[in-house]
Amino acid sequence: MKLAKINFTYKNNNINSKLYLIKNRIETQEKIKLNDSNSIKNSLDLKNKIDANKIQNIEKISLLEKNIFDINSINEEDEIGQDKKEIEEKINNNFLYDINRDKKKRTLNPGNNFNINFLNNENSNNNLNGIESYDINRIRNKGIRIINNVYQSKYNYGVNNCTGLGDFIRGSYFILEFCEKYNFEYKIIFNNCISNFLQIKTHNIKSIQNILQGINFFKNNNIDRYNIDTSGIIFEPIKDNKFIMSDFVDYIVQSKQFYNNVFIYCNSYPINDIIDEKHKEYMRNILEPTIEVKAIVNKVLFDLKLKFKKFLVIHIRSGDSYLKNEKNTFNAKYINDLIQNIENDIFVNFNNNNNNINIEYLIIADNNYIKLILKKKFPNFKILLKNITHFGEGILLEGEKVKNSLIDFYLLSFSKFILSYSCYEHGSGFSYWCAKTYNIPYICKLIK
Repeated sequence: MKLAKINFTYKNNNINSKLYLIKNRIETQEKIKLNDSNSIKNSLDLKNKIDANKIQNIEKISLLEKNIFDINSINEEDEIGQDKKEIEEKINNNFLYDINRDKKKRTLNPGNNFNINFLNNENSNNNLNGIESYDINRIRNKGIRIINNVYQSKYNYGVNNCTGLGDFIRGSYFILEFCEKYNFEYKIIFNNCISNFLQIKTHNIKSIQNILQGINFFKNNNIDRYNIDTSGIIFEPIKDNKFIMSDFVDYIVQSKQFYNNVFIYCNSYPINDIIDEKHKEYMRNILEPTIEVKAIVNKVLFDLKLKFKKFLVIHIRSGDSYLKNEKNTFNAKYINDLIQNIENDIFVNFNNNNNNINIEYLIIADNNYIKLILKKKFPNFKILLKNITHFGEGILLEGEKVKNSLIDFYLLSFSKFILSYSCYEHGSGFSYWCAKTYNIPYICKLIK
């Protein structure tokens, strides 16, 4: 609060002047007492924060305009910087891929309207649908413009393992949804050997490994409970979004930052039940395979005599112990239940449809043992026997197994329909989020 301006003119009568001065001082003190001292403090604090961020952004913009991160200009105590000891080399401003470099791609949310002074009230609708109130400007006030969702094998300096690819895709949709709503830029980073098989690369990523290694999980996955009907069909879980936004804002503000970028790992469910088609298009671009991988997938389709969108995938998720080759046998009840469900779902629900008379069937599973068992029961089913891997659970990713797992993912994306059978109540994120991304009809059942 600014004190009232005191205007008076000294004349020869010094007593009157002194009395006038005292009177104005008393009036000013009484006005101050009538106001809440906390509001004065808060107003001054907010002003100081805004002024500090203006100066901070001017300094950062001058560096970014050079397209070079000058490590000599980084203050060791700067909250968005890193210690000079941690920074091993000058980093090009374009260390993150620019989706505009590929003429077939486009940036869906460029975030060009970012302004540190953009402080209008964005919280007016925050209490809708039971969502707790939160202040999005806390992120802006940190100077953050770009939110990077990072997929790598380890987090928190090796303490935490990543989760599966489907979980990462799911969390990326949450990020796209959040960034579009609040006008932040977004980027998806693969900081592991998966990137070797993807068309879009992250440039100069080795230069920021010290930052990426320290990323912590965002722990709120906004799941209230699993959602399974009496026939065993698994639907998307019932979500609890009450605290998701306030928790996410807290998490972003506390996460690793570097020159307007924040680096995170999020696998939360998107709040909206329907994913925007432009976000699916963005993820399809991010997940586009290299020319070499495309050639392999096409050869697999040719060898198995499968045509694009002319085959149905039966996807089996028997469990991580099979995926990690810790088990290779199944109990009779599991096999019988699986076979009965496949027979009913395919030969009753699909063969009665004239449009499916000539449809082919491909088995994709998390282990080769179950493929051989089902092939014996259903000789006409197609199988591909390759060693695959789990992308999460701290498993050391081997190039050949990663490539084979991605081939399964792209085969799923080329199918007409996906029938998934999972031993987990949450289903299979690998096939579910593939189906979501590529707009493929999907059913998942619980078979334990």
